[in-house]
Amino acid sequence: FLVTFSVLIFSTYYLNSELNFNYYCFVLLIFVGSMFSLNFSNSIFTMLLSWDLLGISSFFLVLFYNNWDSCSGAMNTALTNRLGDYFMFVFFGLSVFSGYYFLSFSMFSSYMSLLLLLTAFTKSAQFPFSSWLPKAMSAPTPVSSLVHSSTLVTAGLILLMNFNNLVLQKNFISFVLIIGLFTMFFSSLASLVEEDLKKVVALSTLSQMGFSMVTLGLGLSFISFIHLVSHALF
Repeated sequence: FLVTFSVLIFSTYYLNSELNFNYYCFVLLIFVGSMFSLNFSNSIFTMLLSWDLLGISSFFLVLFYNNWDSCSGAMNTALTNRLGDYFMFVFFGLSVFSGYYFLSFSMFSSYMSLLLLLTAFTKSAQFPFSSWLPKAMSAPTPVSSLVHSSTLVTAGLILLMNFNNLVLQKNFISFVLIIGLFTMFFSSLASLVEEDLKKVVALSTLSQMGFSMVTLGLGLSFISFIHLVSHALF
């Protein structure tokens, strides 16, 4: 709420001369509402609905300026996140088919755990699905600040924290740790040669998401959440 309120104030100064300002505010509120709904959902249906609305609204926000850069960024963001959506649909479909209910995951098999991890990796731009995050910076700057602080890119981590008893299985905890380390390393290297300041910020965010993933991989989900909140505030 605090971050969203700050971004809305920022938007009124940054975009008040835009003809489509009301449209922008409408899509932005759907975007934020989807993230709140994802955080507080207690059923598969509301979670899937929130997850899809988050992807659709982010597509229209990145596409806001209607130029070649924003079109390229929006398509990259949408297609990568849609790949994660497919993993999530299969995961929940199999969980319902197997007779499991939301937040009851003590007996999940390995392939379902892997589907969940791939879903989170695409949404949180972990290696090798990292390319969409710098591309999403073609959105208006207030949207970029919201995406990078506490909404779209954090959704995958929030999902893993909700299912942390599944993530912390011995088979996958080292996998999460290695992917987080790779993301931190490559995003830091890329930021050394990047000239666009907004993309440098995007790569910095990517490094922070990698750090949170490493913390999850060490089995410290609460510390990972604290880092996520502190990153959003900064």
